[in-house]
Amino acid sequence: MNINKLRHSKESVYRAICIAVGVLLWIPLFFTIAIFLPFIAFSLWMAQKFFEASVYGNAVHVNEGQFPQLHNIKLALSDKLGLKDVPEFFIVNSEGAMNALAIKFLSKKFVLMYSSLIDLLKTEDNKSIEMVLAHELAHHAAGHTGFWLNLVMKPAMFVPFLGSAYSRACELTADRIAYILVGDVDVATTALIKLACGSDKLGKDLDINTFIAQEIRVPFLAGFINEIYSSHTRMTKRVEHITAFSIEQRA
Repeated sequence: MNINKLRHSKESVYRAICIAVGVLLWIPLFFTIAIFLPFIAFSLWMAQKFFEASVYGNAVHVNEGQFPQLHNIKLALSDKLGLKDVPEFFIVNSEGAMNALAIKFLSKKFVLMYSSLIDLLKTEDNKSIEMVLAHELAHHAAGHTGFWLNLVMKPAMFVPFLGSAYSRACELTADRIAYILVGDVDVATTALIKLACGSDKLGKDLDINTFIAQEIRVPFLAGFINEIYSSHTRMTKRVEHITAFSIEQRA
């Protein structure tokens, strides 16, 4: 799979700007930073170990012996993405919160899915879970979790609206890649709408086109202001984007 061909054009633009800003701001501090690099590396290694102590001790590790169906989905998706270092997959007790995360330290990658999200998306074929898992793995494959790149770009994250714009573009890229992986626009969009709805009982009755139509009811100015402060594009636009992208791919 050619990740760069699926990358959203805005991500490439914002990434270039973030790198340029980051390099300009880091250069004066280069020698100071170089002195502390061993300490930074050691701190990251320790952070990974404490993180592993937490998830291995308090979450459920998905593997060949624990939820093998989900484990096999992860392996198949990772293979399609060309991930040589397959991320470790954990289900975390979220106490009602719904989220999924892609995390990388210096040497290891992780994907966390909150238990409430699993409950929301669980079906016999696990297609909705596959979509969300594909989205998180896509962040790893697209380089969004890379430590050194994120370190270079870190100063740019403090530039008003730039960091959030880059984050939104990365989310759209991950949505695109996940859609290609699951290969079904209805599966991809339904999984996202389920996240917006938050009800497993109502999930089967969701209408994709009616949900997309809500976008025209979003007040322009308020919607714009809300968007520029957000790390994620609002869900109506994400579903609309995947639908349009699927049509583009079939053309």
